[in-house]
Amino acid sequence: MTEISWQNQSIHLLPEKAIFYPKEECLFIADPHFGKAATFRKVGIPVSEHTTQDDCNRLQELVRKTNARKLIFLGDFLHAKQGKTAPVRTLLFQWRELLGDLEIILIRGNHDIKSGDPWPELEIQCVPEPYSLKNWDCRHHPVEDSVLPYLAGHIHPGFSIQGSGRAGIRAACFWVRPQSIILPSFGSFTGLKNITPRPQDKVFLTNNQEIVRVT
Repeated sequence: MTEISWQNQSIHLLPEKAIFYPKEECLFIADPHFGKAATFRKVGIPVSEHTTQDDCNRLQELVRKTNARKLIFLGDFLHAKQGKTAPVRTLLFQWRELLGDLEIILIRGNHDIKSGDPWPELEIQCVPEPYSLKNWDCRHHPVEDSVLPYLAGHIHPGFSIQGSGRAGIRAACFWVRPQSIILPSFGSFTGLKNITPRPQDKVFLTNNQEIVRVT
């Protein structure tokens, strides 16, 4: 865990690609894309069928570890309509039962608009962006003209570091800007888009086990 001060608030960047806001006991997740593997398999592309289960397990452990009372998804809960299969539904129902009375909010992203809201039995409050908290907005899409600071997802930010010769690494990252934080994609079956930070920005790489600030 890496604690930072942003907008005069203490925020925890978690290596599992999430943010925890202790003051509100709130956990933020972006872009899980549940059911993406099922979508690919439905059109004949052979991919692992365990990604949704693995991601549900990781998220359940995060809620337990942080003792979060609220969970906010910053868009793209489901990947596509084709991924709303019976096995995916069963996994998500089991995951939801284990979370008890945890309050869950989904800010609809572009994939949510196409796939439709999650099953009502999951008891997820679905809202359009922006969703306002006391200190900032929650969005799916980053914008340049927001009146309030905000948290967002959508772009699956990544960053590359070139070493000597051909050596280098590329990893998911938290992109911390003066007026926004762009979260890495939580889903284990999602890609990365390299970002170009400005001098005033901060970049924190994560490999699911530790966080390293790029200097």
